Amino acid sequence: MTKKIGISLPDDLYDWMQSQVAAGEADSISGLITRIVATHRQRMELAALVADLEAEFGEATPEEMAWVDRAMALATAVANGEPLPNDEAA
Repeated sequence: MTKKIGISLPDDLYDWMQSQVAAGEADSISGLITRIVATHRQRMELAALVADLEAEFGEATPEEMAWVDRAMALATAVANGEPLPNDEAA
């Protein structure tokens, strides 16, 4: 189910959204707003999860963060259809 709402935006944001639709980056302004709001909500939920984990287990070490960075880079490569480096393919 969806709700139809009215919003006010600065001209530059509206112009940017129109350019995104014109360039094929979004199907519609409504769709673009939905995608942006959904992404923002996901980031807020992830930030809350990270805060909960840090409260329970402490902050990640530099080594742990390096592992996360590498895992995220590999996941992004896979999502984009890119080949994995030889040392990661096994």
